[in-house]
Amino acid sequence: MTAPLTAGASALPRIAADPFRTRDADHTFFSTIAIVAAVAIAGGFLNTYGMKIVSGTPVPPIIHVHALVFTAWLVVFVTQTQLIRRGRVTLHKRIGTASGVLAGLMLIIGVLTALTVTRAGHRGIPGVEYATPSGFLLLNVIAVVIFVVLFAAAWLFRHNSQAHKRLMLTAVTGALIGPGVSRLPLIAGRTPLIAASVLAFLLAGPAYDLATRRRVHRAYWFAIPVALLAVPPVVQAIDSTAVWQSISSWLLR
Repeated sequence: MTAPLTAGASALPRIAADPFRTRDADHTFFSTIAIVAAVAIAGGFLNTYGMKIVSGTPVPPIIHVHALVFTAWLVVFVTQTQLIRRGRVTLHKRIGTASGVLAGLMLIIGVLTALTVTRAGHRGIPGVEYATPSGFLLLNVIAVVIFVVLFAAAWLFRHNSQAHKRLMLTAVTGALIGPGVSRLPLIAGRTPLIAASVLAFLLAGPAYDLATRRRVHRAYWFAIPVALLAVPPVVQAIDSTAVWQSISSWLLR
């Protein structure tokens, strides 16, 4: 459990020293993967949340707020990559500053939503289910915390474009993609396909680096280990500890 954190923390101070240079193909890759990831996440939730709205199935108000806030982030994420692709750097920076407020809001709404659905008895969705409500709660809490941690790291390296874009990409592919693709038609309920899809998105960035530079940017040395804290085996290991059981009991009372 401590290995990913240790590996990530040791890599963070070295990120700025990585001598990567921007290539024309970078803009195409990062803007394209942003759109594909956003479509996958939105498509997954449209398949569940969207169907409930169409059918008139009642859902807790916090779910609507969650949908609004997280959709806003996807719009911002895609817009930011498109602005850089078009050379609109000044506007990109202005939106980036404001997006910090949105990221903080996502943390609050994400935790509140996780508490609400877990208290209602949810233990996951087909293909990603936990034996106890505490495990499902932990998965959601870890995911949104990972997002905020990687967003904060990206903000810290905002003047290093190569590190910044990779950290921001992994904030999405490492924390938000799972809940989306696990709800997609043909993938939902099939654990191997869910795992393969999540890993494909998570490793797309490093794979691009290997294809274009024959090595992986150091930003991923920090980001990938942090993102791996949200994989089910790690979540289950933490869920089994007395510390988390005590915390979850207090949160869910």
